[in-house]
Amino acid sequence: MRRPILSTIFLAACLVAGPVFAGPMTNDMDLVYARYHMAIRAAELCRGLAPGDAVWRKWSSYIDRKTNYELGAGERLSVIEGAKDDATVMVRRQGCKDDDVKDLLALYDAELAPMAQ
Repeated sequence: MRRPILSTIFLAACLVAGPVFAGPMTNDMDLVYARYHMAIRAAELCRGLAPGDAVWRKWSSYIDRKTNYELGAGERLSVIEGAKDDATVMVRRQGCKDDDVKDLLALYDAELAPMAQ
């Protein structure tokens, strides 16, 4: 039971640090949106993923549905940039075998990878 709590705390800490790059997160949907983009960035860094435009469009539509279309274009861009930076720092400091990075990759595998094929 302790493992999910630590992952949640770590993710929250990363997302709190994100405003240095992206500005403050304003709602829960920002966090959901960020987590998906962190998962994509982790897959890019750990697996050499290089998605094309068609895949990005599928992912964008899927993530927008997951967040009930609550984020405007500027907010989405800010969240994406912060999430990418946070995931990059996490992977570079902790490595791809770290449990928190594995959690992001598991999210990618479960929900996003099927759209990339």
